[in-house]
Amino acid sequence: MAHVPYEQRWAAARKRFEAATAKHRPKDAKAVAAALNGDAALVKALKAGDAVHRAGTVGDEAAKDLAAAGKDAVKARKAYLAALDKALDEDAASRGDKAAAAACERAMKALAKDLAELEADIGADADRFKAQAGQAEKDAASSERAQKRWEANINGALARAAAGVAKVRAKPTPDTYNELFPALARDLATQLAAAKALDGLRADPDFYRRKLAPWAGQGGDGPPMRVPPDYTARQITDLIKEFATVCKGVVQLVGGR
Repeated sequence: MAHVPYEQRWAAARKRFEAATAKHRPKDAKAVAAALNGDAALVKALKAGDAVHRAGTVGDEAAKDLAAAGKDAVKARKAYLAALDKALDEDAASRGDKAAAAACERAMKALAKDLAELEADIGADADRFKAQAGQAEKDAASSERAQKRWEANINGALARAAAGVAKVRAKPTPDTYNELFPALARDLATQLAAAKALDGLRADPDFYRRKLAPWAGQGGDGPPMRVPPDYTARQITDLIKEFATVCKGVVQLVGGR
């Protein structure tokens, strides 16, 4: 919900008060006029609160600034209402106007209620900013933990892939190759899919996941996901070389964080 400026709300409350008491306040009552116009400190405090909202920031600093503005508003409100109430009482008493005294008393109660609601909203906004700051800290900590877990998982998958590549190169036979694929590639692809939720990667993890797809999820049982028994050592070496090249790209992706 958009912020309705505190100062604007105060201006509306004061306008309602003036309308409710207009016919009961003599135009030559200088003390009443002075008291009614003595809201400079209150307006200043409310403007300070509005400035926090205009800045568009949240967090502990914004919460503190807003709480300080609220504290100043409470102090100014007490002084303002006391002075205004006194001036109205003295004016009505000097004229012996009981109807004016009753009308002004009702209007003062309404004005005090408007200000109490305004102060409560300032306090609630400050609490909301503070809560948002706390949640942001929790989210950041959670995100950091998730990224660390992912780094451990992807590095583990890369280590297994490197060991698999070395094993196939040492013995480039169909049995050795098929013992490792497609599980080896799917392990990496799973971690790349999880990387989509992370920030700070050098490249789109989906790029490398698509590169791994032939080894991890190609339809059917054919190469490079699995190779037939008559595949030669040269053919297997070429496949594992391509796979190793994709793995090198994934290493750079992780190292770029």
